[in-house]
Amino acid sequence: MKHKKSSKKANTNLTHIYLNDKNITQITNIYPTKRILVLYLHNNQISRIEKLGGFTHLTHLYLQWNNLRKIENLDGLKNLKQLYLGYNKIAKLENLGNLKKLEQIHIERQLLDGTTRFEFDDDCMKALANHLKVLNIKKLRLTHLTALEPLWKLEVLLASENNFKSTEDITPVISALYSLRVLDLQGCVAQKDVHYREKVTAAAGHKLLLLDGKMISQSTRNFIKNFQTIKQEKKRRALAAGSEEKAKTADNSKCSLDSSTGSESTFTVGGGHIRGHFPTNSLFQVTPRRPVCPRVPRKPVIRSPVLLKTMSAHFSDEMFGRAEIRGLDSGLVMSERGGSQNNNIGVMLQGKVMKAEVPVFKEKIRVQRKVQSLPSID
Repeated sequence: MKHKKSSKKANTNLTHIYLNDKNITQITNIYPTKRILVLYLHNNQISRIEKLGGFTHLTHLYLQWNNLRKIENLDGLKNLKQLYLGYNKIAKLENLGNLKKLEQIHIERQLLDGTTRFEFDDDCMKALANHLKVLNIKKLRLTHLTALEPLWKLEVLLASENNFKSTEDITPVISALYSLRVLDLQGCVAQKDVHYREKVTAAAGHKLLLLDGKMISQSTRNFIKNFQTIKQEKKRRALAAGSEEKAKTADNSKCSLDSSTGSESTFTVGGGHIRGHFPTNSLFQVTPRRPVCPRVPRKPVIRSPVLLKTMSAHFSDEMFGRAEIRGLDSGLVMSERGGSQNNNIGVMLQGKVMKAEVPVFKEKIRVQRKVQSLPSID
């Protein structure tokens, strides 16, 4: 009797059930008890999840390395915290919205054919957002992480060996995962990008501690801080330049509109004022008269030999007058008789006899006009 009692007591205290590596094809003949917390069913031939609704206290369920194709019949596991579904043939993460305590999902490396792509159910992801902390999606041939944006409480993301081509496929979602502390992207093409580590760290924020298995150093964080400061400054300058360009464009468009429609102006014509609407692009454009600039008389440059000869005659006339005063004979006087003061003195100029009272300067200008048509300086 003591032996039976102890065996019954041992059965009632059972917390772990090991049914792995048994070539089980169906989940049967498992009697649920309140104390069973962990159930190992991995490395079998199970093709469907069933008959597990009675394990209400179960916290860990291992179903990796089976032939499962769909996640189903798990709504009764209200206390489930960790679910392992890796290395099956599941094509979609779904039907987990009622598991309010689920913290870890391991669904890595699904053995799908080349045409089938793994998907995430949007409603399921939204339902998991408030409690999911660890997500393992390794080797699922994913090209983006857009479906993970609602998971704001996610702390560990294992997404290595996927088809992320650049950091732009990762950083928008990483920036939305506010609680992320560990990120693994090893084996992705995005790792080859320039400043990959700095960009991902900047997108994840200060809470990220481990990236691709390496701790984030303080020097990296300082570089990221300076980089962000420079980037914000460039953005601010670009916005300022854009606003100035818009203002200039607006002014130019306003000026062009004014020029096309015309403007009201006042002009002075003949002592009177004309006020009206004059289009500036008209062929009969009326413009205000410019003020007349005073002309400064310039001394003409004498290049004509005839004019030079005339100027020399004028010089000879002056010399003749001086000679008369001094009583000298310069050889240019043709008539010096009569003795009176009113006698006319003649000067030979281009074969003509000119009287002394005629201004030689005016005669010189007339000759100049005939020869070169120079402007009058009367």
